Amino acid sequence: MDSLKRSFYFKNLTKLLIPMLIPTLILGSLAITLIHFYLKDKINQQNLNLLNQIQMNVEMIFDELNSINLSIAASAVEFIDLQNMLEKKWLSQEDYVRLASLKNIIDSPAIAHSYVDSIYIYIDNDKQHFLTSTTGGVVNLETFEDTSWYKDINRETTSEDVWTTKRTIFRKPDNFPIKKVEVISLYRSFTLANGKPGYIILNVNTDYLKDYLNGLYKMNGQNILTMDRNYQILFENHPVSLTESESQSMVTSSKMVTTMRIQNVESIVFKLESEKYDWLFFSTIPKDSLYKLPYQLSLVTIILLLSSILVGGIVAYYLTKKNFMDIRSIVTILNSAEKGEPLPHLPSTVTNVHSFIIHKIVTNFMEQSYMKVLLSERKYKMQALELSVHQSQLNPHFLFNTLETINWKVISLTKRPNEINEMIDNLAHILRYSLDAKEGLVVLKDEIKHTKSYVDIQRIRHKDQFTCLWDCDEGIDKYFVIKLFLQPLIENSLQHGMIGLERKLLVKVKIKASPTDLLISVIDNGAGIPPDRLAEIRNKLRSNYTSSDHIGLYNTNKRLQLICGENYGLTIWSKPGIGTIVGVKMAIK
Repeated sequence: MDSLKRSFYFKNLTKLLIPMLIPTLILGSLAITLIHFYLKDKINQQNLNLLNQIQMNVEMIFDELNSINLSIAASAVEFIDLQNMLEKKWLSQEDYVRLASLKNIIDSPAIAHSYVDSIYIYIDNDKQHFLTSTTGGVVNLETFEDTSWYKDINRETTSEDVWTTKRTIFRKPDNFPIKKVEVISLYRSFTLANGKPGYIILNVNTDYLKDYLNGLYKMNGQNILTMDRNYQILFENHPVSLTESESQSMVTSSKMVTTMRIQNVESIVFKLESEKYDWLFFSTIPKDSLYKLPYQLSLVTIILLLSSILVGGIVAYYLTKKNFMDIRSIVTILNSAEKGEPLPHLPSTVTNVHSFIIHKIVTNFMEQSYMKVLLSERKYKMQALELSVHQSQLNPHFLFNTLETINWKVISLTKRPNEINEMIDNLAHILRYSLDAKEGLVVLKDEIKHTKSYVDIQRIRHKDQFTCLWDCDEGIDKYFVIKLFLQPLIENSLQHGMIGLERKLLVKVKIKASPTDLLISVIDNGAGIPPDRLAEIRNKLRSNYTSSDHIGLYNTNKRLQLICGENYGLTIWSKPGIGTIVGVKMAIK
């Protein structure tokens, strides 16, 4: 039997693994091969293309700025008037008109281009005055917030007419914190007709360039930055802390793609040079992030293979076990049929060959006799049920007939109706009300009528020891409520409220309606409940405690929660010597 089971197991395992492993092996091997021979080069080329695109777009921005510089420098003849105005202590009305015309030259590009932070025009003068786009006109270096550009033009020794540098401007708006602005300043020098040197300083906000870089699709951990030949980072997509040796290695490297450690992480560095502005564009990506896809795909392939083997083994074991259980069931049924023993139930559905065989065996051998026994058993149960129904119908009729006989007997003895007849009538009403309704919900009017019958019986029994008052909203008696929920509450007040009470007990029933709920209060001025006993009652109401020997507060609370929900039920307040209030919250039906 064990060898047969092993044979079944390996047969099932083979059937499962062949269609699972072969596609996984073929697809995984092809994918890994393609990645190793093609995707790595493709990734490198894509990153170089991205860097080339960034270089072209950044150069396009600065080319446009350079054209702005040239258009401003083309007005150098007019700047002779500007030099004269810069050296004056006070300007005339005619000077203001010419100054407004000159200022339009620098205001227009500053307003039209969002990446232009400000434009300065400086012509050498003794007053250290210059023209700026950020204010109304001419300002003095001693009072202006940005002066580092003036130091740059004084220490610039290159013979080039155009150069760039990265600066930080600290602006101090009135009643606001100091604002730090990072800019790249594009300098252009020119000479007036009278030989005086002049400079145009165009400041580009690096936040615009950072936003542009951050808007590009980048790989995880990829940094994009631009440096000049002095190893100074001009702008980047987010701050990078490079050591001096790392910066030098990146700038001096002659390869477009190289591997080096950046911030203690093995990274791939892509490099492009801008001959126009003598800048270097870099993209650094952690090696694990760049070539993560090939490694991940290899790992996924291995995991899929191992998972396929594991799942195939488990499923093959389950199928083998199920096959042997089916075979054992068939053998057991055959043995039971030969011995004349009862057979199991027929399978509800025929899903495989084993269940089909079992179905045929049971049908052909024992179906007729087994069905006869089953029909006999059902007939017996139906007869017992009918007998129980007839008996339950007989008992109430017997009680009603007995009460009617007692009622007429009392009248015949006393020759007139009396309190006993009234009690019998009320008791018959209560009995009929308890037995009539089948669904458990009754109209509130009937519930109140039934409860008043109970109160009338108790009033005769206790004479003048209590008074019951009713306070109900108009039209409220049309709602459906749970049957027999008021009587236990009034019974509780009568049984416990009059114990040791020297005054007459007053019980008041208040019934109010909200848009969704019925709010019922049974208030008495009885003896009250001691704190310990009150705490015990409240705990039982919150728990699943029910009383099996009588219908009381606990059972009433449980019925309310079963029909209306856990948020409904009874609430009790009481104070010894003052009285008790039982509140009921019930959903409107």
